[in-house]
Amino acid sequence: MVIDLGRAEGILPKRELPPNEQYRQGDRIKALILDVKKTPKGPEILLSRTSPGLVKRLFELEVPEIYEGIVDIKSVSREAGDRSKIAVYSKDDKVDPVGACVGMRGQRVKNIVRELGGEKIDIIRWSVNTGEFIMASLSPAEISSVKLNESEKRAEVIVADDQLSLAIGKKGQNVRLAAKLTGWNIDIRSKSEIEKLRDIAVGDLEGVGPKTEKALIKAGFKTTGDISKTDIKELTKVEGVGRKTAEKILKSAKELMEKKVHEVREKKNREREKEIKEVDKAEGEVKE
Repeated sequence: MVIDLGRAEGILPKRELPPNEQYRQGDRIKALILDVKKTPKGPEILLSRTSPGLVKRLFELEVPEIYEGIVDIKSVSREAGDRSKIAVYSKDDKVDPVGACVGMRGQRVKNIVRELGGEKIDIIRWSVNTGEFIMASLSPAEISSVKLNESEKRAEVIVADDQLSLAIGKKGQNVRLAAKLTGWNIDIRSKSEIEKLRDIAVGDLEGVGPKTEKALIKAGFKTTGDISKTDIKELTKVEGVGRKTAEKILKSAKELMEKKVHEVREKKNREREKEIKEVDKAEGEVKE
């Protein structure tokens, strides 16, 4: 698509257009300049409507507090045409960064949503506390707790059973956008899934023989759940456990955890599908 920029023309490739957007000749649009290349015919300007940078620039244009430097945009994650998350921070304690972006009666964010063709936007309050930031990034889900693994930059997030699907989002979108926004790998577990792991003895893990099992139990690591909460540094403090053994134990615990979590979620999905079929069947009988 060729865009008339006045004294120059811009190129808006199909790959840089959200799938739900269509334009006709004469329409006015806003786009982000991705690149400018010199060619024999003059400058070639590459534009984008899918870049997270477009969301950032629209907020800069719409929110005076951002333009003036009072409110800072820390990060943006986006799945163009569907949903975006933006993390904001205020340098002035008297200015609410989220409120400034939303605007009176939501008018500021509504203008941006309209420009983006109805794309949903979550405005997140950035925090220097990583755990708090990750919890906020998974909005609108309510988070019970967060455990951070600084060395792997991985967060284990625990939620109530009724918040699991909300935290993960449709086709994993919510947790995917939260991970991009925070820069952390995020694993979400429900409380019932964690309970299942507590029943698995540490001796069932790969790399754990009778002697190592005894040493781990003595150090307080009785179950797979206990192992999943620790790291290599703590495991190597256990008598007879070197770095390679610790890595093998942690890897085995992670794989076993993922297997059990998958089993629990599959069981819940089957139960949910069964309930839906029973409701549909009951409704059909009533109609007859």
